[in-house]
Amino acid sequence: MLDHHIQKSIVYDLAFAESLRFSDLKPDDMENKAFTYHLKKVMRAGLVEKLEDGHYALTMKGRRIGKGALKKESRLLDRAYSILLLAVRRSEDDAWLLYKRQTQPLLGLTGFMQAQPVAETDARTTAHQTAREQTGLTVDFEVQGHGYFRVYRSGELESFIHFTLLVGQNPAGELLETAESAGYFWQQTPSFESPDMLPNMQTLHKMCEAEPGLFVEATFEL
Repeated sequence: MLDHHIQKSIVYDLAFAESLRFSDLKPDDMENKAFTYHLKKVMRAGLVEKLEDGHYALTMKGRRIGKGALKKESRLLDRAYSILLLAVRRSEDDAWLLYKRQTQPLLGLTGFMQAQPVAETDARTTAHQTAREQTGLTVDFEVQGHGYFRVYRSGELESFIHFTLLVGQNPAGELLETAESAGYFWQQTPSFESPDMLPNMQTLHKMCEAEPGLFVEATFEL
């Protein structure tokens, strides 16, 4: 699908923006003709489209690859992406740690922290390490539930994940203000049904309040 590093970089760069100009995407040391060849390749593959204003943007298919374009083997589009969702709560003021997404898919929407499961480490340890690295907070997590989420936009699949939800109460430490922690913030009694929230947040909040062990499968339309 992406058989050249330039094609991969086009999809990767667009994962961090709503759209970009030709000049924003093209490497400075590359001729226009050569770059146009690779740009047309990703467009023919259905990953990138040209907008009416002349900018380029990821299609729904491209968004599902997103920043994963640079990986050695792109994950298959019809398979769920496995992710850990980390809900962190301070009980003293009912504040939740939230994260505004910096990349596609679902760029700009707010949800819980995410972590990538790895074969060598159990989920709780991975969650603890990710929270520490990304925010500076020390959090002990417990597994709350799991399931599948599908998100459609205008009838096209934008996101398909298999998730495990872990909940951490009363974290220790202060939220860092670093590049790694960009996008994280505390919010007291957030409105989980707000339009700037990820569409699964209402469901996840209900899972946090329920008994552990739930399996949930849900589909959302934006």
